[in-house]
Amino acid sequence: MGFDHGTSAIRFALICANGTLLFEIPRPSAGAMEKSRLLKVIEENLGIPLSDVEMACVTYSMGDGISDILPIHQVTNRGVLNTSGVGETTGAGTKVFDILLEAGCPAVVLPGLHQKSPADRRMSFFSHQAGPEKIGTAYHACKAGYRNFILSDIGSNTVTMAVVAPKILGAIDACIFAPGTRHGPLDVAALRKIDRGEISANQAFSMAGAGSRLDVISLFAAMEISALDVLMKDYKISNYDILISGTGAENEEIFKSVSTLIQKPAEPLGKWAAAIGCAQIAQDIAGGQRTIFEMNVKV
Repeated sequence: MGFDHGTSAIRFALICANGTLLFEIPRPSAGAMEKSRLLKVIEENLGIPLSDVEMACVTYSMGDGISDILPIHQVTNRGVLNTSGVGETTGAGTKVFDILLEAGCPAVVLPGLHQKSPADRRMSFFSHQAGPEKIGTAYHACKAGYRNFILSDIGSNTVTMAVVAPKILGAIDACIFAPGTRHGPLDVAALRKIDRGEISANQAFSMAGAGSRLDVISLFAAMEISALDVLMKDYKISNYDILISGTGAENEEIFKSVSTLIQKPAEPLGKWAAAIGCAQIAQDIAGGQRTIFEMNVKV
């Protein structure tokens, strides 16, 4: 089972004998439920008790407190350094994490991409590059047969990652460059509001998205993809795929606009790629695999 702690919803993917089961619970709904009720909803959607899951792969917030893939019961503070400054907090991801911790099924926690990750060291100039769910998305892309690619996950945030399998070269996070619909980087106007004490930095980040301005979202996502082209070429990779995941992959206007702007056809992965990729990571770890994108699996 894979668990994607996304900005707008908690998404689950269960790989079973007859295919892959997918479902999601909106974060506000999950955050408002008692844990016992949320557990019941999850198990009803899965069709099995969590204790019957052979292996689960969990993502939580930025995942910047760990750099190895660790068993859930060995992770402190749910694998994050701090929960401040990371967008809107609903408590949904915390509840699901704790439910899985208490469920008794084997589970691992996936790190995000940060300064201690095995990426290009120049990219570690920024403390955080991508959340752990983006690692899941990239793994799903590799499982689909892609080897060298730039992956742009466009939705509430926009995060773009460069991969030369089996290595993630680096990524550009939402607070650095391209806005999504809800979150984005802080410009001078936002910094002035923060300095005047009108809003916090986290509030500014949470309100810096482009909303319904799909032309803005498409333009900056295309620019972010083009920026990582520089990194790919530095690794002598000129032939690579462009992949779009998240809700942006399912929005025809965004998808077509990004493809036009980068003058190269992009390929869609959809909003379920992270959850499915995490389920595939869980499946491979259960099968004995001990490295994922050069990260050690310590089970």
